[in-house]
Amino acid sequence: MVPSTYKTELCVTRVLVGGIEAKLIAVMPGQINFVLPDHPWENQMVDFQVVREGRTSAVVPVYFGFNRPVISLAAPAFAGMPVWLQVEKPFGTGRLRYPFRPEPWDMGPATFEVRFQGHELPILKLLPYPPMGFGMMTVGLPREVPSKFLSRIPLHLVYPMDRPGTYQIRYTEYRDRPGSTERKVYLQSEWTDIELLPSTSVQRGEWFRLLAASQTDETIELLANFLPALLAAHDEPALRLLVPYLESPDSLVRQYAAYALNYFDVGLLQRVIPGRQPLRGGVR
Repeated sequence: MVPSTYKTELCVTRVLVGGIEAKLIAVMPGQINFVLPDHPWENQMVDFQVVREGRTSAVVPVYFGFNRPVISLAAPAFAGMPVWLQVEKPFGTGRLRYPFRPEPWDMGPATFEVRFQGHELPILKLLPYPPMGFGMMTVGLPREVPSKFLSRIPLHLVYPMDRPGTYQIRYTEYRDRPGSTERKVYLQSEWTDIELLPSTSVQRGEWFRLLAASQTDETIELLANFLPALLAAHDEPALRLLVPYLESPDSLVRQYAAYALNYFDVGLLQRVIPGRQPLRGGVR
Protein backbone atom coordinates (compact mmCIF):
# COMPACT_ATOMS: atom_id res chain seq x y z
CA MET A 1 0.00 0.00 0.00
CA VAL A 2 1.02 3.61 -0.59
CA PRO A 3 1.29 5.61 2.68
CA SER A 4 -0.79 8.44 1.22
CA THR A 5 -3.73 6.00 0.95
CA TYR A 6 -3.76 5.01 4.64
CA LYS A 7 -7.00 5.94 6.39
CA THR A 8 -7.70 6.93 9.98
CA GLU A 9 -10.54 4.39 10.20
CA LEU A 10 -10.33 0.76 9.16
CA CYS A 11 -12.71 -2.08 10.02
CA VAL A 12 -14.73 0.37 12.19
CA THR A 13 -11.56 0.94 14.24
CA ARG A 14 -9.62 4.12 15.02
CA VAL A 15 -6.49 4.71 17.09
CA LEU A 16 -5.93 7.94 19.00
CA VAL A 17 -2.38 8.94 19.87
CA GLY A 18 -2.29 11.95 22.14
CA GLY A 19 -5.84 12.66 20.96
CA ILE A 20 -4.75 12.66 17.29
CA GLU A 21 -6.07 10.04 14.88
CA ALA A 22 -3.33 7.73 13.57
CA LYS A 23 -3.36 6.39 10.03
CA LEU A 24 -4.05 2.65 10.03
CA ILE A 25 -2.19 0.04 7.97
CA ALA A 26 -3.96 -3.12 9.15
CA VAL A 27 -6.46 -4.21 11.80
CA MET A 28 -6.20 -7.85 12.87
CA PRO A 29 -7.32 -9.89 15.90
CA GLY A 30 -4.95 -8.89 18.68
CA GLN A 31 -2.90 -6.51 16.57
CA ILE A 32 -3.23 -3.10 14.92
CA ASN A 33 -0.55 -1.68 12.64
CA PHE A 34 -0.54 2.09 12.23
CA VAL A 35 1.59 5.11 11.45
CA LEU A 36 2.22 7.56 14.27
CA PRO A 37 0.89 11.09 13.76
CA ASP A 38 3.49 13.63 12.73
CA HIS A 39 3.94 15.38 16.06
CA PRO A 40 7.11 16.52 17.93
CA TRP A 41 6.58 14.57 21.16
CA GLU A 42 9.77 14.44 23.18
CA ASN A 43 10.41 13.27 26.72
CA GLN A 44 6.73 13.08 27.61
CA MET A 45 3.94 10.59 28.23
CA VAL A 46 1.51 10.22 25.30
CA ASP A 47 -1.90 8.54 25.68
CA PHE A 48 -2.84 5.71 23.31
CA GLN A 49 -6.49 4.66 22.93
CA VAL A 50 -8.40 2.39 20.55
CA VAL A 51 -11.93 3.28 19.43
CA ARG A 52 -13.97 0.46 17.89
CA GLU A 53 -17.61 0.75 16.89
CA GLY A 54 -17.91 3.80 19.11
CA ARG A 55 -16.51 2.08 22.21
CA THR A 56 -13.19 3.31 23.62
CA SER A 57 -10.50 1.24 25.28
CA ALA A 58 -8.65 2.18 28.44
CA VAL A 59 -5.96 4.82 27.95
CA VAL A 60 -2.40 3.43 27.82
CA PRO A 61 0.33 6.04 28.43
CA VAL A 62 3.54 5.52 26.45
CA TYR A 63 6.75 7.49 26.92
CA PHE A 64 8.06 9.23 23.78
CA GLY A 65 11.58 10.50 23.25
CA PHE A 66 12.95 7.82 25.55
CA ASN A 67 16.48 9.19 25.68
CA ARG A 68 16.35 9.99 29.38
CA PRO A 69 15.60 7.88 32.44
CA VAL A 70 12.09 8.46 33.75
CA ILE A 71 11.57 8.35 37.51
CA SER A 72 8.38 8.04 39.53
CA LEU A 73 7.12 6.51 42.74
CA ALA A 74 6.73 2.74 42.44
CA ALA A 75 3.73 3.03 44.79
CA PRO A 76 2.12 5.75 46.91
CA ALA A 77 4.62 6.69 49.59
CA PHE A 78 4.27 8.02 53.11
CA ALA A 79 6.71 9.96 55.27
CA GLY A 80 8.70 7.72 57.61
CA MET A 81 7.88 4.59 55.63
CA PRO A 82 9.55 2.85 52.64
CA VAL A 83 9.96 5.04 49.56
CA TRP A 84 10.57 2.94 46.45
CA LEU A 85 11.51 4.92 43.37
CA GLN A 86 10.79 3.47 39.93
CA VAL A 87 13.54 4.16 37.37
CA GLU A 88 12.77 3.33 33.73
CA LYS A 89 15.93 3.61 31.66
CA PRO A 90 16.14 4.14 27.90
CA PHE A 91 15.97 1.05 25.72
CA GLY A 92 19.33 -0.67 25.42
CA THR A 93 20.83 0.78 28.62
CA GLY A 94 19.82 -2.07 30.92
CA ARG A 95 17.53 -2.35 33.92
CA LEU A 96 18.35 -1.67 37.54
CA ARG A 97 18.33 -4.65 39.86
CA TYR A 98 18.56 -4.01 43.58
CA PRO A 99 20.54 -5.09 45.57
CA PHE A 100 23.71 -4.10 43.79
CA ARG A 101 26.13 -5.07 46.55
CA PRO A 102 25.85 -6.23 50.19
CA GLU A 103 25.79 -2.65 51.52
CA PRO A 104 22.10 -1.62 51.58
CA TRP A 105 22.92 2.00 50.69
CA ASP A 106 24.92 1.05 47.59
CA MET A 107 22.82 2.11 44.59
CA GLY A 108 25.13 0.69 41.92
CA PRO A 109 25.38 3.09 38.98
CA ALA A 110 22.62 5.32 40.34
CA THR A 111 23.34 8.76 41.72
CA PHE A 112 20.48 10.86 43.06
CA GLU A 113 20.08 14.51 43.87
CA VAL A 114 17.16 15.27 46.17
CA ARG A 115 15.71 18.66 47.05
CA PHE A 116 13.12 19.44 49.67
CA GLN A 117 11.62 22.85 50.35
CA GLY A 118 14.17 24.46 48.05
CA HIS A 119 17.25 22.92 49.70
CA GLU A 120 19.54 20.03 48.79
CA LEU A 121 18.72 17.10 51.03
CA PRO A 122 21.81 15.55 52.68
CA ILE A 123 22.24 11.79 52.80
CA LEU A 124 21.51 9.97 56.04
CA LYS A 125 24.12 10.88 58.65
CA LEU A 126 24.39 7.29 59.89
CA LEU A 127 25.87 5.97 56.63
CA PRO A 128 29.59 5.15 57.02
CA TYR A 129 30.29 6.52 53.52
CA PRO A 130 28.13 7.87 50.69
CA PRO A 131 27.01 5.85 47.66
CA MET A 132 29.58 6.35 44.93
CA GLY A 133 27.54 5.59 41.81
CA PHE A 134 30.08 3.27 40.20
CA GLY A 135 29.55 0.54 37.62
CA MET A 136 26.84 -1.89 36.62
CA MET A 137 28.30 -4.94 38.40
CA THR A 138 25.88 -6.55 40.85
CA VAL A 139 26.13 -9.35 43.38
CA GLY A 140 25.20 -12.81 42.23
CA LEU A 141 21.79 -14.09 43.28
CA PRO A 142 20.47 -17.67 43.23
CA ARG A 143 17.92 -16.98 40.51
CA GLU A 144 16.45 -14.23 38.35
CA VAL A 145 14.74 -11.39 40.19
CA PRO A 146 10.98 -11.21 39.43
CA SER A 147 10.04 -8.31 37.17
CA LYS A 148 7.96 -6.73 39.95
CA PHE A 149 11.22 -6.09 41.85
CA LEU A 150 13.20 -4.70 38.91
CA SER A 151 13.87 -1.02 38.19
CA ARG A 152 13.13 -0.09 41.83
CA ILE A 153 15.42 1.81 44.19
CA PRO A 154 14.81 2.10 47.98
CA LEU A 155 15.47 5.83 48.23
CA HIS A 156 14.86 5.81 52.00
CA LEU A 157 18.14 3.88 52.43
CA VAL A 158 20.12 6.94 51.33
CA TYR A 159 17.99 9.99 52.17
CA PRO A 160 15.84 10.88 55.21
CA MET A 161 12.38 10.62 53.67
CA ASP A 162 10.61 11.42 56.93
CA ARG A 163 8.72 14.64 56.15
CA PRO A 164 5.55 14.87 54.08
CA GLY A 165 5.56 17.14 51.06
CA THR A 166 6.97 17.50 47.57
CA TYR A 167 10.52 16.34 46.85
CA GLN A 168 12.41 17.11 43.63
CA ILE A 169 14.61 14.27 42.44
CA ARG A 170 17.09 13.82 39.62
CA TYR A 171 18.74 10.55 38.62
CA THR A 172 22.19 10.45 37.00
CA GLU A 173 24.53 7.75 35.76
CA TYR A 174 28.16 8.55 35.05
CA ARG A 175 30.80 6.80 32.98
CA ASP A 176 34.57 7.13 33.28
CA ARG A 177 36.18 9.41 30.74
CA PRO A 178 38.97 7.43 28.99
CA GLY A 179 42.42 8.69 29.92
CA SER A 180 41.05 10.96 32.62
CA THR A 181 40.10 10.82 36.29
CA GLU A 182 36.92 12.75 35.46
CA ARG A 183 33.53 11.20 34.79
CA LYS A 184 30.99 12.19 32.19
CA VAL A 185 27.21 12.09 32.42
CA TYR A 186 25.92 8.99 30.67
CA LEU A 187 22.21 9.20 31.57
CA GLN A 188 20.28 11.88 33.42
CA SER A 189 16.60 12.29 34.16
CA GLU A 190 14.65 15.50 34.35
CA TRP A 191 14.09 16.96 37.80
CA THR A 192 10.94 15.15 38.89
CA ASP A 193 8.48 15.91 41.69
CA ILE A 194 7.34 13.13 43.99
CA GLU A 195 4.84 13.57 46.79
CA LEU A 196 5.22 11.95 50.22
CA LEU A 197 1.93 11.78 52.07
CA PRO A 198 1.65 12.32 55.85
CA SER A 199 1.60 9.21 58.02
CA THR A 200 0.33 8.59 61.55
CA SER A 201 1.84 6.43 64.27
CA VAL A 202 -1.11 4.06 63.87
CA GLN A 203 -0.49 3.77 60.13
CA ARG A 204 3.23 3.14 60.64
CA GLY A 205 2.45 0.56 63.31
CA GLU A 206 0.09 -1.30 60.98
CA TRP A 207 2.66 -1.22 58.18
CA PHE A 208 5.28 -2.73 60.50
CA ARG A 209 2.86 -5.39 61.75
CA LEU A 210 2.08 -6.49 58.19
CA LEU A 211 5.77 -6.45 57.27
CA ALA A 212 6.67 -8.59 60.29
CA ALA A 213 3.96 -11.05 59.31
CA SER A 214 5.54 -11.41 55.86
CA GLN A 215 8.95 -12.61 57.09
CA THR A 216 10.63 -15.06 54.76
CA ASP A 217 13.81 -17.08 54.31
CA GLU A 218 13.75 -16.73 50.52
CA THR A 219 16.90 -14.88 49.42
CA ILE A 220 15.45 -12.85 46.55
CA GLU A 221 12.42 -11.69 48.54
CA LEU A 222 14.64 -10.80 51.48
CA LEU A 223 17.22 -8.76 49.58
CA ALA A 224 15.03 -7.15 46.94
CA ASN A 225 12.05 -6.33 49.13
CA PHE A 226 11.73 -7.34 52.79
CA LEU A 227 15.02 -6.16 54.31
CA PRO A 228 15.24 -2.82 52.43
CA ALA A 229 11.64 -2.10 53.44
CA LEU A 230 12.41 -3.00 57.06
CA LEU A 231 15.26 -0.46 57.13
CA ALA A 232 12.80 2.40 56.75
CA ALA A 233 12.45 2.00 60.54
CA HIS A 234 15.46 2.58 62.83
CA ASP A 235 13.92 1.59 66.14
CA GLU A 236 14.18 -1.43 68.45
CA PRO A 237 11.33 -3.51 66.93
CA ALA A 238 12.97 -3.16 63.50
CA LEU A 239 16.37 -4.13 64.88
CA ARG A 240 14.98 -7.19 66.64
CA LEU A 241 13.31 -8.24 63.39
CA LEU A 242 16.65 -7.87 61.61
CA VAL A 243 18.83 -9.71 64.14
CA PRO A 244 17.98 -13.32 63.12
CA TYR A 245 19.20 -12.62 59.59
CA LEU A 246 22.70 -12.01 60.99
CA GLU A 247 22.86 -15.81 61.28
CA SER A 248 21.21 -16.62 57.95
CA PRO A 249 22.55 -19.71 56.14
CA ASP A 250 22.88 -17.48 53.05
CA SER A 251 26.19 -15.59 53.17
CA LEU A 252 24.87 -12.64 51.15
CA VAL A 253 21.90 -12.20 53.49
CA ARG A 254 24.28 -12.34 56.47
CA GLN A 255 26.47 -9.64 54.94
CA TYR A 256 23.52 -7.43 54.05
CA ALA A 257 22.14 -7.73 57.60
CA ALA A 258 25.55 -6.95 59.11
CA TYR A 259 25.85 -3.78 57.00
CA ALA A 260 22.24 -2.93 57.84
CA LEU A 261 23.24 -2.53 61.50
CA ASN A 262 24.63 0.88 60.49
CA TYR A 263 21.04 2.15 60.36
CA PHE A 264 20.64 1.80 64.13
CA ASP A 265 21.89 3.88 67.05
CA VAL A 266 25.04 2.57 68.74
CA GLY A 267 23.36 2.55 72.15
CA LEU A 268 20.44 0.54 70.79
CA LEU A 269 22.84 -1.96 69.20
CA GLN A 270 24.72 -2.46 72.46
CA ARG A 271 21.51 -3.05 74.35
CA VAL A 272 20.00 -5.53 71.87
CA ILE A 273 23.13 -7.29 70.54
CA PRO A 274 25.97 -6.32 72.91
CA GLY A 275 29.44 -6.58 71.42
CA ARG A 276 28.20 -6.78 67.82
CA GLN A 277 29.59 -4.09 65.51
CA PRO A 278 28.17 -3.13 62.10
CA LEU A 279 30.19 -3.98 59.02
CA ARG A 280 31.57 -0.72 57.65
CA GLY A 281 33.00 -1.75 54.30
CA GLY A 282 34.89 0.79 52.26
CA VAL A 283 34.89 2.79 49.09
CA ARG A 284 35.72 0.56 46.11
